Amino acid sequence: MIPISYLVLVFLFGSVVSYLITKANRIVGAIFNFLLTFYALFVLWNLEIGHTEKLFSILEGVENTFKVSSLGKYFSIISLIVISLVSFFIIEWIRKKPSRPAAFNAFVLIMSAGIIGVFFSNDLLTLYIFWEIAVLGSFLIVPMGKEDSKKAAVIYVVTSAIGSYMYLFATFSIYNKYGILEFDQVSRFLLNEPSNLFKWFIILFIASAGIAKSGIFPLHTWLRITHGNAPDAFSAILSGQLVKMGSYVLAISLSVFPSTKLLASFYSGVPLLNYILIWLGNISIIIGTFMAIRQNDMKQLIAYSSVANGGYILVGLGVMNSIGYAGGLFHVFNHAIAAAMIFLSFAAVVYRTGTTKIDEMGGLIWKMPWTFVTYLVGIISLAGIPPTSGFISKWMIFNALLTKGMFVTLTITFIGSVGSFLYVFRPLAGVFLGQLKKKHYEVKEVSPVMLIPMLVLTLLTLFIGVYPKPVLDFIVSIENSLGIKPIEYSGTIIKTSLGQWDTLTVFTMFAVGFIIALVLYIIFPRGKKVELTDQYTGGEYLFNYDLYHYATGFYRFLERLYDKHPSFEKLYGMLVSFFKSMGEIINELFYKVSPSGYVFWISIVILILFWVRW
Repeated sequence: MIPISYLVLVFLFGSVVSYLITKANRIVGAIFNFLLTFYALFVLWNLEIGHTEKLFSILEGVENTFKVSSLGKYFSIISLIVISLVSFFIIEWIRKKPSRPAAFNAFVLIMSAGIIGVFFSNDLLTLYIFWEIAVLGSFLIVPMGKEDSKKAAVIYVVTSAIGSYMYLFATFSIYNKYGILEFDQVSRFLLNEPSNLFKWFIILFIASAGIAKSGIFPLHTWLRITHGNAPDAFSAILSGQLVKMGSYVLAISLSVFPSTKLLASFYSGVPLLNYILIWLGNISIIIGTFMAIRQNDMKQLIAYSSVANGGYILVGLGVMNSIGYAGGLFHVFNHAIAAAMIFLSFAAVVYRTGTTKIDEMGGLIWKMPWTFVTYLVGIISLAGIPPTSGFISKWMIFNALLTKGMFVTLTITFIGSVGSFLYVFRPLAGVFLGQLKKKHYEVKEVSPVMLIPMLVLTLLTLFIGVYPKPVLDFIVSIENSLGIKPIEYSGTIIKTSLGQWDTLTVFTMFAVGFIIALVLYIIFPRGKKVELTDQYTGGEYLFNYDLYHYATGFYRFLERLYDKHPSFEKLYGMLVSFFKSMGEIINELFYKVSPSGYVFWISIVILILFWVRW
């Protein structure tokens, strides 16, 4: 078996090789990245659970190690599926973008090395080190996007730093109290810890790091600007994978350090800490859903969708029963695949049209039909519609909430699911349906190199929607290793205390319905295809072709209901302005020679002398 540390070193060394190759030929460099990430996926798939490797020792009495756990292997395989397929997409995409392809390819591999290290870290300090490596690689890629990408990178790294410092503070608090950092040892010490306050403190701080990275309220504001301005293909990795690092830390803080055993039950077997986190998930679902509805930029729309879906993951993990935890983990897979599909389809659209604005497009279904299919299946999965895999995880979460009697949260998650139909329909109607703009008459479908990874993801979400066993096998292994009662399933049937769901039966029903619709379409006469302006109204012919595509203010009737909503982005902007002003004042008084500075310091000295005298 190939050591994990060897794989990490291959990625770090490979980043240098990739940089040099891409300098010579950007396409060959992209092929190198794909081959390396695909090789890593093969290696990770064959890792044996329980395998441990010693790395180094920074703190006295603490050995930093890698360990293959079921949870880490699950997250790492999902991540490498996304990264390898996006790397394949980039082989063609890199012809036009980004501005610095050699640096882009190198940083993707550095980020990948950090990701692998995070998921196989066996102690808090090792996880922190590789977390920072992953953040560094991704942070350096973000400024290669649109004109506001440098500002987006700063916001991204500041938010990540907030989570990192919270996590590091908790790490050193544990080391100071117990002198250990390994997950299993920390869990044992916390179980015997008499102070409930310390338990709260530790778990909350570690969970806060996951909240920051997952884009959960109130640290959700970075997702919109970062996803919206990052390089188009890289947004698929940001949403499909990097955000899942936060979900992984949340899973550790709630299950590896078992919150249900450490803290007293608050409601229906759920500790108060979990209940607070569930409500942060609820708020994230509401904010993500209603703010996604407002967006005219298709990338920012799906960025807000990531906020909402991060809320679903947190709700599932927070419930901490068999079906809820399984639903949260299953939704990690579903959102990673669906978000990657959608962002890649958007990257293909931008590659051909040069815009992300929904109201500047339309009718692209005729020019880019396979890209449309990818987006269509992606949003069906994201909205939780069978027979895609996206339905399964939401069905599990709904079951868990109903079993626990958490009807308010159940209502919120249901509203979020209904709302997702609204926001995913906006790009569907505005980008792909409606009339084709004259400026896009010459647009054509992207090359097979870009289509292949998109269609592979499409087939994957359909396959798991019909046959979820591969993902459920992983989840059962995880729940067994964490001492959680595993979810019950048999073949294509998933069982809960409230009933069961047979994915194959549902797929068969949908397939039969589709065949009937196809037969009717073939048998009956088809309508005559006419140009949009081939009509008249009130005796007047319509000549202005571009005005009849309804995309601007698509949901204005709904948006106006919460036009004056409170904004955390504005609040954070005010705080930034305040600290910037304070910095300017300090700079003026302390570091610049000026008459006002001299007057200020003379006054201070005089006041001190008078105070000492009296």
